[in-house]
Amino acid sequence: MSRKTNKRIMATYPYSQNAMLVNSITSTTVVSIISGMQVSVTTFTSPAGNFGSITLSPVQPTASNVEFKAGLQTLQIDIISFRAQFGFDSGQVTCSGNATDQDGKNGTAFSRQIASWS
Repeated sequence: MSRKTNKRIMATYPYSQNAMLVNSITSTTVVSIISGMQVSVTTFTSPAGNFGSITLSPVQPTASNVEFKAGLQTLQIDIISFRAQFGFDSGQVTCSGNATDQDGKNGTAFSRQIASWS
């Protein structure tokens, strides 16, 4: 008789996850262990170019009111938040804001979890 076991999939560091935000903007979050602490670096890109990146950790778990531009396209981060994985709680990065299309028009709001690990 076989017995099912629930195995947790553990993140291997560095851990990387991509997410589509809005208007062809992609976020790539890489979580690494630095000085014994989980640290995330989220880079934002689109066909218009590289917007920039935001680094978060338990020391600085949030960033707010950050604006990036690539060509005519604008990315406004209202808030991006980091929670480290600890015990049975998974780690996550959430992000909300607004972005235009590549012509700098049609602003669209977004709010979502862009990375999760355990």
